[in-house]
Amino acid sequence: MTLWNKLTRREQRIVIKLFGGGSTQGDSLIETANLMQLGLVTENGLTSAGLEVFVAAFKAQRDARQRESLA
Repeated sequence: MTLWNKLTRREQRIVIKLFGGGSTQGDSLIETANLMQLGLVTENGLTSAGLEVFVAAFKAQRDARQRESLA
């Protein structure tokens, strides 16, 4: 989750888009290159590390919403 929080909103959007089966076409090359340097994406899509970062952030957000609804 920590790495997810360090990504810019645009970088997060790219990861979300790739998770959904999209591509990086039309996205900023700077953000895409940064994600590649971090090892989160390749030319072919998300890496296993990118998938782990996304899933961890998704679960953390889901858990926070569940706690919020119980309060």
